[in-house]
Amino acid sequence: MRKIVAVLFSLVLVLGFVAAQEKMSAEAQKAKDMVKAGLAFYKANGRDAALAAFNDPKGKFRDGEYYLFVYDYSKDGTAVCMARGDGNAAMIGKDLWGAKDPDGKFFYQDFVKVAKASGSSWVDYKRTNPDTKKIENKSSYIERIPDTTLLVGCGFYKN
Repeated sequence: MRKIVAVLFSLVLVLGFVAAQEKMSAEAQKAKDMVKAGLAFYKANGRDAALAAFNDPKGKFRDGEYYLFVYDYSKDGTAVCMARGDGNAAMIGKDLWGAKDPDGKFFYQDFVKVAKASGSSWVDYKRTNPDTKKIENKSSYIERIPDTTLLVGCGFYKN
């Protein structure tokens, strides 16, 4: 009987882990898809129209915790777009090169490194989740906008 209980408990743990991985995978895919949609919009409509659309906190590039952000890496990570909708618009135009997460990680610098080196990748860091007000792990997909010095990203909290 103990072996059956132990096996069932192990099975529940494994299934819980698999479900958590699938959820995170779906969240990661949603963030990446939003970046790809933003890139397509940028290509089809140009810089001004794209940045206006990306900056709209009620627009199609904002979905719950998912929103696009854009940084100009020719200016060491100056925020160009931030449609989170909770006052982060004040970050637009600011040089965020020296900003660190609670562990001291210069994540904006990592965004720029990704854009300059590989053109796209994931960056993990910690931020305060505006919904929970707690510091949580976050992962953002970053991609360089071709033929510009801009990068676009979208992230999700891995809670």
